Amino acid sequence: MKVYVKLIATYQRLLPPDASGNAIEVDVPEGTTVAQVLLPYGVPLDDSSVIVLNGRMTDLNTPLSEGDTVAAFSAIAGG
Repeated sequence: MKVYVKLIATYQRLLPPDASGNAIEVDVPEGTTVAQVLLPYGVPLDDSSVIVLNGRMTDLNTPLSEGDTVAAFSAIAGG
């Protein structure tokens, strides 16, 4: 099934060089979780990251569905 991984701000550098913009379409087997789809990109799966599924905060063990978008960005903000 096809899902989308969107890496924002400093995490964008974790995408492969052939990625268009800050997102990539990936083909994953049914039952793949949020954590499993992010692992290959080296996204920190701890409190240093904000991870959302289709625009909403989610548990890393949530299974994905066809067409889902998983987005991640650093929780650290200046100000």
